[in-house]
Amino acid sequence: MRMRNRARLFLAAISLVALAAGCSSTQKDQALATDIKAKMFSDPLVRGASVDVAVKNGEATLSGEVPNDGARYEAYKIANDTPGVKHVTDKMVVQSAQAIPAAPPVPDETPAVEPPPIERSPQPVHRKAEHKEAKHRVDSNQSAMNSGPDPAPAPPPAASMPPQQPVTAEAPPPPPPPQPKHVEIPAGTPVRVQMIDGVDSSVNRAGEVFHASLAAPIVVDNQIVVPAGTDVYVKLTNAKSAGHMTGQSTLALELARLEFQGKSYALASNDYTQTGSSRGKRTAETVGGGAVLGTLLGAVIGGGKGAAIGAATGAGAGGVAQGVTKGQQVRIPPETKLDFSLDQPVEVSYFPEKNRSLQR
Repeated sequence: MRMRNRARLFLAAISLVALAAGCSSTQKDQALATDIKAKMFSDPLVRGASVDVAVKNGEATLSGEVPNDGARYEAYKIANDTPGVKHVTDKMVVQSAQAIPAAPPVPDETPAVEPPPIERSPQPVHRKAEHKEAKHRVDSNQSAMNSGPDPAPAPPPAASMPPQQPVTAEAPPPPPPPQPKHVEIPAGTPVRVQMIDGVDSSVNRAGEVFHASLAAPIVVDNQIVVPAGTDVYVKLTNAKSAGHMTGQSTLALELARLEFQGKSYALASNDYTQTGSSRGKRTAETVGGGAVLGTLLGAVIGGGKGAAIGAATGAGAGGVAQGVTKGQQVRIPPETKLDFSLDQPVEVSYFPEKNRSLQR
C-alpha cells in the first residue's frame, strides 16, 4: 500500500515539473514573438507589411504578405538575429501588383430628343393655299421694310452670346535685388574723426580702444563711399604720464576699425601724437633756489652747523614745490577732431542707396 502511494506521489511530482516547464517554454515563446514584432514595427522597411509571427519551442514562423523582396529579407533577418530564436521558417508572400480594372464607360444621361412627327395633311389643296397666303404676307412685309427707314439690327439673344472672360493684367516681374558696390579706399586717404570718448594720459593705458565717428565723409573718385557719422574706433598705442620731477605726458592714437553697413573693417593708419609741456627746468630751479635760501638762513641763525641744517630744509622745500607743479598731463576731451591717414588700402562693399538715405 505504501509503495503505491509513493509511486502516485512521484508521478504527480513529475507531472507538475513537466507542466511548469511547459508553461515556462510558452511564456518564453510569447516573449520572443513580442520582441520580434516590436523590432519589425521599428524598422521602416517592414513597418507597413502584414507579417504574422508565431514562436514555438524557440522556432519562429513568419507568414503574411510583404510589399517586396527587400521587406521579406529584412523581416527574416530581424527574426533570425533575435536572441533565443533557434530557427526561422519563412512562409511570407510578396504582394503582386494587380491590374486596375478599366472603369466602365459612363452612360450618357442626356435624353435623346426625338424629332417632332411630320403632320401629313389629308387635304393637299388647302396646304397649297396656306403656302400662297404665307408667301403673300412675307412679300408684303418685305415691301414695307424697303419703303421705311433701316431699322437697327436686333441684338442677338443672350443665350447665343459667349460669356465675357475677366481680363486679368499680368503683374510685372519684380525688380532684381540691389547688388552691393565694391570699392577700394587707397592708402594715403585722409580720415578725420570726432572723438566720442575722452582720453587721459593719467588714467588710460596703451591698448585701450575708444569710440569715435567720422567727422567728414571718405570720398573716392569724387563719390562718397563712407558717409560722415559712421562709427570708427581708435586705439591708444602709447600713454606716458609725466613724473613728479621731470618728463612729459604723451598720448599716441591710431585708427583701429570701421563699422559700416553691418560689417567691420580693420584699419591701419599713422599715429596721432599729442605731448604735454615739460616742467624739468623749473623743477631744478625750484630745488636749487630752496637749497641756497636754506643755507643762508641757517648761517645767519646758527653758524656752520645751522648752514647745513638750512640747506637740507631748503632742499625739502624745493621738493614740495615740484610736487605741486609736476609735469602737465595730456587730455583729449570728447568731440575733439583728429586727423589720420591710411597706411594700407581697405576694400569695402556697400549699398549706395543706404548712403543716400543717411544723407537725407
